[in-house]
Amino acid sequence: MQQEIIGRIAAACEGKNIVDALAALPGADFNTLLLEVFNRRAAALSAPGLLLQYKQNRFVKPADMNAVVFATLQLATLQTLERMHFSPVMLSPVSPLGSCSVFGAVSQEKVMSATRGAEVLADATNALALHIAELKQQGAIHEADLCAVQRHVRTQPLPSKAFTPHFTIACLTSAGMDRGSYRFECESLYKHAAAWAAVLRGVFGITQMRLRLIAREGTADGNALLTAVSGFLAERLPEVSIEKIVNSPKNNYYTGIQFKVVIQVKEQEWEIVDGGFTTWTQQLLGNKKERLLISGFGLELLKRVIQE
Repeated sequence: MQQEIIGRIAAACEGKNIVDALAALPGADFNTLLLEVFNRRAAALSAPGLLLQYKQNRFVKPADMNAVVFATLQLATLQTLERMHFSPVMLSPVSPLGSCSVFGAVSQEKVMSATRGAEVLADATNALALHIAELKQQGAIHEADLCAVQRHVRTQPLPSKAFTPHFTIACLTSAGMDRGSYRFECESLYKHAAAWAAVLRGVFGITQMRLRLIAREGTADGNALLTAVSGFLAERLPEVSIEKIVNSPKNNYYTGIQFKVVIQVKEQEWEIVDGGFTTWTQQLLGNKKERLLISGFGLELLKRVIQE
């Protein structure tokens, strides 16, 4: 049967541009073809050849981090986020093909694509958004505050030695509906800011931090949103200073507001947490009233910053 499928694929590709022909294949046929190719390539490998691949492939090396120390940090982070009323989710190490690129902000070239319609997880917030959308579609939930501590793989060139091809990110997602007067935006951003402040102080001992709010396109009145959110946060987080940025370069990832938690370690500032509102659940569920706030930070990056 498999050879019949391979023969049918070969016939379908004959006389055509090979890339166009393969891209147009039904999912099952494409998976069959890839599995056959990988089977043959793996069968041609030897043990010394496998070791050579291991030595040359930057994606397969273990992390340069004490496993017990880092596992303790991960657990403490999850426990803190759970105390701040975010429900922990243990995600799969793979997500559906296109989980990042379908939303239009990330190239598929930055993701490690796989067979069987999957890709290696590159952004846990996308996976949480998909999980939330399915639960909402089933009528199981209306709102959700979820968290995860998840290993990621990304394939783009690394900007510095502080970054690695695979790494662990702690992330939050808050989903709900537009309730008017920017209530969802104010309340969800407060939840995220308060949760990250608790993690940074309680787990990592960071005492100096501030919140940077950046106005983004996608809201009818961005200034009104920024004013509402900053006032709401100032009342409830008086110990965290708030910086507002109105004129910023165009961004195609966040809509309305992007936020960053800026910390100071050894007299150097780091934008350690990044987050903002996205249209992902709107796109997944076809409802403009859907609202989604995401945020996250790299645990290893912060650990390395503290250790330097």
